[in-house]
Amino acid sequence: MTVWVGRYAMVSGQVREHGPWLVDRVRRSEDQELRVVVMAEPTDARSAEFCHEVAEAVAVLFARESLSITGGLLRALRQAHANLAEWNRRSLREHRVAVGVTCAVVRDGQEVLLAQVGPGVAYVRRGDEIKRWHTSELPAAIPLGSSEPIEPLFTSLTLRDGQVLLLTENADAALGRHTVENALRAGPEQTLSRLFPHTRTLTDMNAVLIADLDIDEDQVAPPLDFDEEPEDIEGREVSFTAMDDVPEPPPARRPRGWQVLSTSEDAPRPDTGGASRPRTTGSRAGSSRVPLPNIRRTRTVGGRNTPVPLVPWRTAGIVAAAAVALALLAWLVLPGLLSEDRAQELDQVIAAAEAQINVAATAAAGEDAGAQREALQAALTEAERARALAPDDPRIGRIVADAEAQIAALDAITNVENLESVITFEGAITAPVQPEELVAGGGSLWLRESGQGRVIRIEPGEETEPVEVFRAGDVYGDVTAREPSAIAWDASTQRLLIVDAGRSLFAVTIGEDLAEPLTLRDAQEMRSVAGIAVYLGNLYILDPEAGDIWRYLPAAEGFDSERSGILGGVDLDGSTGLAVDGEVFILDAPALRRFVDGSETEPMLRGIDTPPEAPTGLVEDVLREILYVADRGGSRIVASDREGSFIRQYRHADFIDLRGLAVAPDGTALYALTSSGISSFGISPQ
Repeated sequence: MTVWVGRYAMVSGQVREHGPWLVDRVRRSEDQELRVVVMAEPTDARSAEFCHEVAEAVAVLFARESLSITGGLLRALRQAHANLAEWNRRSLREHRVAVGVTCAVVRDGQEVLLAQVGPGVAYVRRGDEIKRWHTSELPAAIPLGSSEPIEPLFTSLTLRDGQVLLLTENADAALGRHTVENALRAGPEQTLSRLFPHTRTLTDMNAVLIADLDIDEDQVAPPLDFDEEPEDIEGREVSFTAMDDVPEPPPARRPRGWQVLSTSEDAPRPDTGGASRPRTTGSRAGSSRVPLPNIRRTRTVGGRNTPVPLVPWRTAGIVAAAAVALALLAWLVLPGLLSEDRAQELDQVIAAAEAQINVAATAAAGEDAGAQREALQAALTEAERARALAPDDPRIGRIVADAEAQIAALDAITNVENLESVITFEGAITAPVQPEELVAGGGSLWLRESGQGRVIRIEPGEETEPVEVFRAGDVYGDVTAREPSAIAWDASTQRLLIVDAGRSLFAVTIGEDLAEPLTLRDAQEMRSVAGIAVYLGNLYILDPEAGDIWRYLPAAEGFDSERSGILGGVDLDGSTGLAVDGEVFILDAPALRRFVDGSETEPMLRGIDTPPEAPTGLVEDVLREILYVADRGGSRIVASDREGSFIRQYRHADFIDLRGLAVAPDGTALYALTSSGISSFGISPQ
């Protein structure tokens, strides 16, 4: 069996094999090869030019990930969404764009994972059953670049004697479901040729077919000729052309048709010396090469071979003279009127921009950063209108400079320059390392990772080997440890607490480096564990499925006490982080939430330019009363005071893959956890 991919596109009304909205990439690792096909689709005309860049970004980001297919796709889509949303945030409203993305990842020649965000349609045929997958009226309908978080629709398939057809929505609308299903029932050899006549009048579209075929790799046939009449295409079978896995030539020289995606071991590819095998007609060896079909047609005005009537010279002269007279009149009379109107309109627009600057000043005096930012953005919009009327008016430059300076102050961006490496995982810790959480305590850093279910102690600033203090599967006391779910430092007893997937509690004391089991009463009654925290010796456990935080008082050698819920049941779905200092702070993407005496206060991070896109860590500097959020989607670390006002954001190129965060006990340094290691940088008092 061989997995093949076929495609065609309409680009500005012309047929192509490969359109700019489609990207095809391979992600190779030691144990597997994945093929990812990314098809982008604009939500409007101005978004079209961004489609290739977005599709390319998703493919490249996915290729860099070492996570599962689903996790890698999710992170790639979220990062592309964050980048596009940032572009929109800095653009005028009329310049903002949004793009839908449909991804298909093929693994082991049989398994296919679909991911859909925004517009895009997929049809799947397995036997006699055909299903249509789309995002309309679902959370996944939100496209990349919107102001809301994306929620991709994932579909897992087995490509065995089946077909997967990906279409842009405009192609699906032009074809209709009945036409698409009939084409799929005709078999993979004829599907695209039956669809093409119905889409040849579209300006822009894409169609991609992935099929599992029981054919010989050497069986080849001429490519599909898109210049045939529709009735000719409908009646002819389309065979397949196998191509070696080499870089594709430019579209103008690449033969159109089918490209091999992967082959089974019993059908090895011959060595072609790095060049694609020439096309031949039929199945006979030595047949002649088939030339590329002409994809442009010669067109005549008024129909085929219809002559164009000539305009008499006398009539043409009269028309030309009238046009000259009108132009002369306009040149003499209109400039003054237009100049007066333009000057008046310019003054009005400038006044509107200055009024918004005054509104921003009032909001700043009232410490309303959100209203201040909104007014400044409105002032910039008015300034752009004024620039269109009079590009060189000096008042525009002053307004723009003032607004941008205030926005920069509100953004409070600090570009980290003193980032230092604490440890690089490769070569220092036995692979695989999948970092999940970082905690500072007792002069050490404690890393929780899921690659092998370990907790590892790391000494910052010292050339000592990392020490493994906990591993899933090992027995501590009479308890067999499972994958660690959350860790926290207990300053009152100077020990690290660990809760594993079996709801068992362990402690690691400084100097012993050996986990020991502790009592945790009624632990099995908890529905989930997303984070833990310790405050004044009390243990707090975040249980999103129960909608509560459980508090345990210390008792005996552990926490053999009655637990109590401190929130009384609230919506905590998606919560991933917890900090407690008498009040409770919960990281609940994309928000940071605060609870006082069980009641939620007003929203946190007020005045921030963009809410955290994909927060992955929460830590509090108790001495300075500052909370830090690791925002992986925004490639930054965000600081807030405990009352909820945004303070500052730290940025660095290495923050693109943040996984966790820890703060030094004296609050003078932050430790940033990424997939490759741990780095630190000094921070000054806010």
